[in-house]
Amino acid sequence: MIPMPIVYVGLGALLLALVVASALQGGSLRVFFLLALRLAIGWHFLFEGLHKIHSHYVGPTETSRPFSSAAYFRTAPGPLGDLMRRQFEDPETTIAQRVQVSGSVDAAVFRRLSAEEQAQACPPAVAQELEALLPQIEEAVRQEAERELSTADKEEAAGLARAKTEADKETVRRAAEQARTAARHKLDNYGTIARQRLTAAQAAYARWVLGVDTRPTRLKFFSGDDVSLTAPQRLALLDQLRQQLHEAQERLRLGLGNGYGIEQKRAAELRTDYLNALSDLARDADAFLTDLKKELVGDLPLPAPPPSRGELLDRITMWFLVLVGTLLLIGLFTPLACLAAVGFLVLTYLAHPPFPWFPLPPGTEGNPIFINKNVIEALALCVILVHPTGRWLGLDALWTWWCCRRRCPAPAPSTPSSSAAA
Repeated sequence: MIPMPIVYVGLGALLLALVVASALQGGSLRVFFLLALRLAIGWHFLFEGLHKIHSHYVGPTETSRPFSSAAYFRTAPGPLGDLMRRQFEDPETTIAQRVQVSGSVDAAVFRRLSAEEQAQACPPAVAQELEALLPQIEEAVRQEAERELSTADKEEAAGLARAKTEADKETVRRAAEQARTAARHKLDNYGTIARQRLTAAQAAYARWVLGVDTRPTRLKFFSGDDVSLTAPQRLALLDQLRQQLHEAQERLRLGLGNGYGIEQKRAAELRTDYLNALSDLARDADAFLTDLKKELVGDLPLPAPPPSRGELLDRITMWFLVLVGTLLLIGLFTPLACLAAVGFLVLTYLAHPPFPWFPLPPGTEGNPIFINKNVIEALALCVILVHPTGRWLGLDALWTWWCCRRRCPAPAPSTPSSSAAA
């Protein structure tokens, strides 16, 4: 992060430049406040971007997390909300691939099936992900067997040192030999053991998906410990929320209910609850699969998932804010920077518009209705756009002078002979 003395020096330099530029323009208050507005917005954009970049540089701590707009877009109700939400996660696709199964199975009958038969009912997408880990599972079994051999030798040496009689020593030797025999058997049959563990993991996931086993689940308005539910029970709750949302939207369409605004707010709350439940189920399915993978590979690292499009957009956004803020501060390509900033603010507004029937986005200050700080800042940028502030204070003056010099070259000086002839 930029040291605070440098920040203070930069702020002082901006104030001095603002006063000097206003004085050169005849001391106009219009010029002063327009330049002050441009510099203030540029400062805001620059340090907002730097703060986000710094959060990624530091990493997660007890008081902060790296910047991510996923929480902002998670329940965004605006026209761009669904599009932006899919850049980070697609819970409907995740649920379709990892939770929903065709047909129904009697839980009591399925519980009595063998692990191999249960594993065959694992969703194909999950089964393939676990199958891809088979080489790592085999390596984990080999390492586990080698550790057991080493542990047996160490325990035998320690036991013999403690033993006082020959009978005690013989007991220690027999126990160590049994442990070594089991470890050698595991080392010789690591492939078969790895396949058995893989099958058990697939069967465990299938039991949750088909309603045999439960997993802890957090439910809204439920106090106390987590509720344990199966995947079909979670899907039934989703269907119930979806039906309630459909009925609320139908009442809005027909203009029924006790007050138009009340019904809109109720529909917005139901939509938020449904999206949260949808994301929670997809996230819990991913977490269960990740837990199974960690159990299978042991201490071996899991392959890192590729960054989502949302994460890439977050990185672009951070540097975009820094670039736009810098251009506004130095007054270079000011109209282009204003247009880019206005476009960014409009996209943000369309994702989370402050309509009274929509929930406010996370971190909102005050209680905006239709007009929020994004709209105000966009209008201020439009005012800067139509004034030549970059030529009053900034590098646009040099850019404009250079362009004019190339387009309108200075006339050639007249010679004495040509003057006499004239």
